[in-house]
Amino acid sequence: MPLLEISVTVVAEKLIQALEAKVADLIELSRELNRENRQLKVRAAELQRERRELLERQRKAQSHVNNTLEHLRKIEGTQ
Repeated sequence: MPLLEISVTVVAEKLIQALEAKVADLIELSRELNRENRQLKVRAAELQRERRELLERQRKAQSHVNNTLEHLRKIEGTQ
């Protein structure tokens, strides 16, 4: 095998190894991003649930305040 063919073969092998390493890195990165994405979706769902609960608590508190004010107006009106 001539020296030039050996050099081309060696260079090609090194390029293939470099590409394989990059593909492996990209596969690992993809796995990490998928894990992170799942965690973020879970967190987003938790935050949405918490927001709904807080809005409901706020609605109940506002209703209580309104009822209390109405009750106080009625008491003032009878005096």
